[in-house]
Amino acid sequence: MTIDYDKILVLYLEHLTGTISPEDAVLLRQKLHTDGSVKQIWEQLEREGQTPEMEQFLKNLDPEMELRSLKERMQPVLPVKTSGGRTIRRMLSVAAALLVLVFGTYYLFKEKKITDTGAIASLIRENRNAVSLRLGSGESIDLNRAPEAMQMGQTVLNLDSNSLNFRSADTAVNLLSIPRGENYTLHLSDGTVVTLNADSKLRFPFRFWGQTRDVYLEGEAYFKVAKDHKHPFIVHTPLTEVEVVGTEFNVNTYKAGTVSTALIEGKVLTGTPGGATQPLLPGHAAVYNTSRGFKIEEVDTDDVAAWVKGVYYFHDLPFHELVTMMARSYGVAISVDNSALSGKSVSGVMDKNNLPELLEDLKTTVGIKYHYSGHTLHIY
Repeated sequence: MTIDYDKILVLYLEHLTGTISPEDAVLLRQKLHTDGSVKQIWEQLEREGQTPEMEQFLKNLDPEMELRSLKERMQPVLPVKTSGGRTIRRMLSVAAALLVLVFGTYYLFKEKKITDTGAIASLIRENRNAVSLRLGSGESIDLNRAPEAMQMGQTVLNLDSNSLNFRSADTAVNLLSIPRGENYTLHLSDGTVVTLNADSKLRFPFRFWGQTRDVYLEGEAYFKVAKDHKHPFIVHTPLTEVEVVGTEFNVNTYKAGTVSTALIEGKVLTGTPGGATQPLLPGHAAVYNTSRGFKIEEVDTDDVAAWVKGVYYFHDLPFHELVTMMARSYGVAISVDNSALSGKSVSGVMDKNNLPELLEDLKTTVGIKYHYSGHTLHIY
């Protein structure tokens, strides 16, 4: 028997309200043990339902009272059997659970304006997506739910809370995807360590082969490249290439039409595919723009690399750019509901693990107000 999302949602609501039948309870247990997709949907529903507001709502819920109220509005209805053997009472019970929870949830999460910064941060964390790894074979793995060690053929993956290393002879290209709100560290087969920022992707093989070590980046990453003079390490971005033999540097492709490569130590060469290369010295960044070409700038390397530790420094940053950074770093949709804020610039520090502190700082320095509703942080 197949079971789709709507059916799982009904079973979940019945489970919460205590109206699930013994037959469906057995079916549910079987599916949770044998069907990974059912388990994934169920766990997502549980995460969305395990909030202080929902717990209080369910605590005050009386399914029998809601059933009587619904039945009175739907009279006259006879308690005849359906073709599947369920009674109209059973159908009314499900309908009551659905109506109460759907509209109650809508009120709590779409209409209620949450202003407590701790509650806002907690709700945002609960709604983050997972880090995923798509293997060259096409198989996808949710790294947030994977065991600490797992083996697939000749490949062994070892994970902790926010990093991955592996043993494998496979040269196929894999894709590591980091969602908004997360950072992740990848240990490559040659000893190179790559820390990926939120909303970033890296294509890489488990084992390098050939004359070069090639990876493909979208987003932002900090590289500590293991030295190998015989096999240059090349980072391909949508616009540029960065070639090194062993050094530390940061590559940022977030801004459309722009790639910034900042060198922390050592030496790199950067250029466009097929074009001349641009050497770079420590403490400098090569900023490539599709309309202006390359420009070399001095940078504060501590500022450039601070995001690896979860800290962002910003100086006279346009408010709308800060909002973009916040949305990416905290993993939340943000709506700026006050047009006057667009003309402001801000300076300060953002800790990606402390949204309440940032909101309070902006309240003091910029005069913002804020609330969270409908999975969106509203700033005005």
